Amino acid sequence: MRRRITRTLIAAAAAGVTASTLGFTAAGAANAAVSSKALPPTIGTTIGSTSSAGYEASGRDFRYITSTIRVPDTDFLTGLYPQEYIQLSNGSLTQPTGGGNAYTRAGIEPCVVARSFGATCATGTWVAFVEAFNNSLNGPFFSHFFNLAGVNQGDGVNFSIYFDQAGNELHYVITPPSTSGTPQFYKTRAFGPLYDHAAALDDFTNSTGTPIALPPFIHSFRINQFLQGALTTYSGARGSFVGPWTTSPVIATSNGLLPPSGTTRVSPSPLWSDGLVANGAIRSNDAFGVWAR
Repeated sequence: MRRRITRTLIAAAAAGVTASTLGFTAAGAANAAVSSKALPPTIGTTIGSTSSAGYEASGRDFRYITSTIRVPDTDFLTGLYPQEYIQLSNGSLTQPTGGGNAYTRAGIEPCVVARSFGATCATGTWVAFVEAFNNSLNGPFFSHFFNLAGVNQGDGVNFSIYFDQAGNELHYVITPPSTSGTPQFYKTRAFGPLYDHAAALDDFTNSTGTPIALPPFIHSFRINQFLQGALTTYSGARGSFVGPWTTSPVIATSNGLLPPSGTTRVSPSPLWSDGLVANGAIRSNDAFGVWAR
């Protein structure tokens, strides 16, 4: 999914991007949002894909998303390289043909994939990434990598993306385990997007980052988890992965079609509550696992 749009890596300097450690915290900015009365969650129709699995929110405009993403178990993923990320997008980008012209993402990917797009890292390690794409700019206008030294399967890395509408900026925070370094802060010009979808997804590619259809698995196993999920809308309404919007499961099938026309390969668990604070509160339905089926 991350590679469905041909990606030409553009130097940060050329794009006018700056990495910032000036004390800005996206979570703090999102916490300043006006809170609103909680509404019952709406679970939408399941979305079929050939290479992605997770949850996607729609029906509102979003300015903030955060989640702690656990490094996946890849022992049984021969030839598959999972990327796990949170995303704000203009239109649903879970479909094979895409559905929007802008997105921004933050998450984890294997070094072998990150290296093919310009990262410097050691084979077998994991890399955190942030990136932003706008179709009118002919490719990603921002991309940055951060080596996750010393992380292992099951370790959690927290990511957040905040769209500052007034300043027309995107702000990112990567918070790795303490053994892997200090929080990293980045920002870039936003180019006036309208993010009407938000998602937390596992996406499966080959070693060059090209999405590929998933093979049958011999047995079911959990690949990874998303914890402490939280969203904020443009108007300041907050929630977990559910809120005053529609939340739809995304499943990867043998042909991108929903069962019975397609066979499920990877799918998310039902949403559950991890009891952890995210975006200023403990909320239900803020976590899920992604499973090979």
